[in-house]
Amino acid sequence: MDISSAKIACIGCGVMGGALVKAMAKVVSASNITVTAASYNEAVDFATATGVKAAYNNKEAVKDADFVFLAVKPAYVASVLSEIKDALKENAVYVSMAAGVKTASIAEMAGERKIIRIMPNIPATVGEGMIALTATANTEKDDIEAVKTLLSKAGRVDEVKENLMDGVTAVSGSGPAYAFLFIEALADAAVRFGIPRKSAYVYAAQTLKGASELFLQDGRSVSELKDAVCSPAGTTIEGVIALEEGGFRASVINAATAAFEKSVELGQPS
Repeated sequence: MDISSAKIACIGCGVMGGALVKAMAKVVSASNITVTAASYNEAVDFATATGVKAAYNNKEAVKDADFVFLAVKPAYVASVLSEIKDALKENAVYVSMAAGVKTASIAEMAGERKIIRIMPNIPATVGEGMIALTATANTEKDDIEAVKTLLSKAGRVDEVKENLMDGVTAVSGSGPAYAFLFIEALADAAVRFGIPRKSAYVYAAQTLKGASELFLQDGRSVSELKDAVCSPAGTTIEGVIALEEGGFRASVINAATAAFEKSVELGQPS
């Protein structure tokens, strides 16, 4: 398939669905994308702002689509699939971003369809997302590559085995919230030292952004980079010791584990 001619439907255009639609509109013509929302007026407002099309209902949205993105909460997946499953073209592909909902569950509800499951995260709204992708065995490689291309402007896209998706949800799906907490805490420290609040957030956020980009580009391990900052008898090693005394690593691991367990729970049959 020539990806530039692909027809896309997105059921839901909230924060995450909307972010991915905006990214896909940089790969294909916005006129090739149709969205729905909880209300038609909401869909029209989004369409007016982005150049995509708005549909009155989900069945109308998907009738010509090659790829149908399900950007709804896990609790609504079953009802949406029941509504649209008979309206799809024969070779259409489902792309679900519902946390915890396995491809086998989608197949059980939707029938023998090609299914791709993705887990994006909130930085996709600024083109810096981390998006994991997995697919059913009957999904063709060309379809997987097409979805990777469609999502490429939203951030990094990586294909994984489905048994890793709950871990992905806990780490990159939920991880931005942990990062925001760290930024907030570091900014609070900056304010304690007399730095104005507005500047404090910028210092903290840019530091985290720069450290992340350095790791992604540098090639050294995180341990090597940490050691490069920790001069002998210097200020940074004292800070690192304080973090270790406070159980920093264990707290982060425990937070991700709690999110992992919740993702597993969401994937259990009700």
